[in-house]
Amino acid sequence: MLFRGFKWSKKNVKHPSINELVAVFTEYRAGLITCKQALTQLKMPESTFFRKLNKFSLQGAEGLEHGNRGRSPVNKLDKDLRERIDNLLQTKYAGFQAALARKYLKNCEQIEVSEEFIRQRLLELYPREKKAESKGHPLRRRRSRFGELIQIDGSRHRWFGEDEPFCVVHAFIDDATGTITAACLRPTEVGEAYRELIMGHVFKYGIPAAFYSDRYSIFKPTTSGPLTSEDQDGTQYQRICNMLGIEYIYAKTPEAKGRIERLNQTLQGRWPKEFKLRGIKDINTANLHIEEFVNEYNEEFAIKPFYQEDAHVPLLATEEELKRICATWHERHLSKNLSCSFKNQIIQALGVENRHGLIGKEVSIVEYPDGKIEMLWGLRVIPIKIIPKVGCPKFEEYTETAKTIDARVDEIMAKENQRRQLWLNKRAAKVREVLNMRELVIEAAEEIIKEDSEKDKH
Repeated sequence: MLFRGFKWSKKNVKHPSINELVAVFTEYRAGLITCKQALTQLKMPESTFFRKLNKFSLQGAEGLEHGNRGRSPVNKLDKDLRERIDNLLQTKYAGFQAALARKYLKNCEQIEVSEEFIRQRLLELYPREKKAESKGHPLRRRRSRFGELIQIDGSRHRWFGEDEPFCVVHAFIDDATGTITAACLRPTEVGEAYRELIMGHVFKYGIPAAFYSDRYSIFKPTTSGPLTSEDQDGTQYQRICNMLGIEYIYAKTPEAKGRIERLNQTLQGRWPKEFKLRGIKDINTANLHIEEFVNEYNEEFAIKPFYQEDAHVPLLATEEELKRICATWHERHLSKNLSCSFKNQIIQALGVENRHGLIGKEVSIVEYPDGKIEMLWGLRVIPIKIIPKVGCPKFEEYTETAKTIDARVDEIMAKENQRRQLWLNKRAAKVREVLNMRELVIEAAEEIIKEDSEKDKH
């Protein structure tokens, strides 16, 4: 029978100890308290009260103990296996986070345990202080279809270890699915890398609806200072997007493009450890295996879009035309003899029927990554002849930005340290030569003294 006025709730329930149960049951059986008072003291439902009371009446205080008390858990790992896991987490997989460690324990060591178990082991092996909770940024709803919005960014990090120089991972991630669609490594964040990734993305998936990036000078012309001939009509990135029909959107804050920022954090926590584990120590080797790492990431983290329909538009251009679009374009004006200057060279147009119609016209010099050069008038390819300028010194051009200046200074310091080390090596070799000569002189003097002493004895 339930007593009116007594309300029992599972919320914030503190289970009574065995001693408390024994005391209340003894008082109740002696008639010192009522059932309502007993339920109030123990804070338990009536059915549980009488069930435990029956056990107490039959078995005494021992009947109130839990049946699993003193037993080992069914899922408890063997001691040797636990020690092996701890050893791997401290040696081979030192520094790995729980999810990454679980992945390699399963794939490489054939040890399958839960991610939570590894997290608890890591907390015990490497205790750390709790961080203050940061105020989160409100989440934006994902796009509904694959290809509606591609977020792009570069992540500068020591990808090959703390003793190695910084380099940059350029990555594209789909907003709807969290799929990495393209990625590569370069010493610094450069436009050539993004143009290469655009070409790779379009080849594989088609033309997306929009790109989402920050306001770095690669994506948007800088407003401070005079514009160069390269960005009078926008950047190379903007030109490629316009020619392919891709909208470009700029974020005002890093939090606005949180998908790619979280991707950068995830990759910084995983890829350096995986590079070290697999013996990858340089950019070229990493780029050879980058597709393998991207596929592993997508299998683990990518999700299905809300709508299965693909938002990409099929590419109608040929492979050659796409490579031309994604190359570097330079605007020039033709002189009276239909030529223009380009990087210490004279580009001469050939085989033009209406020569007078081209005088003073603007043409595009297309420069491919392999060094090939073409001239375009509109979209028409014009045959050319390249004539090197004789007697003109060729100077190396540097167009540094805030993101590339560090790499440039590191390169200069590496050359300076190499020059100083060469000088030190020469000085050390000279010192060794002098010391060797001194030892020879001392040995010769000792021989003479020895010979003189032997003569005196005779």
